[in-house]
Amino acid sequence: MADVAVIAILLVGIPLIGWATLHGLQTGTMDVAGVPYASYSRLKSPLLFWFATIFNIFLLIVGAAFLLNGIG
Repeated sequence: MADVAVIAILLVGIPLIGWATLHGLQTGTMDVAGVPYASYSRLKSPLLFWFATIFNIFLLIVGAAFLLNGIG
């Protein structure tokens, strides 16, 4: 039962984090996944912007790996 819940959370979370990452790259303001108050501008703080981007992509890769491991 717990596996089904984790898979359901990943099926919802992965597209949301992917959308947030793409939206941040398009607009120049990246929100960090899971941190409601962390939003970084590419112009004002480029280092934190790219750190947040890398963090979001890392979460996407790890989430996809867990999802594929849970399904397979």
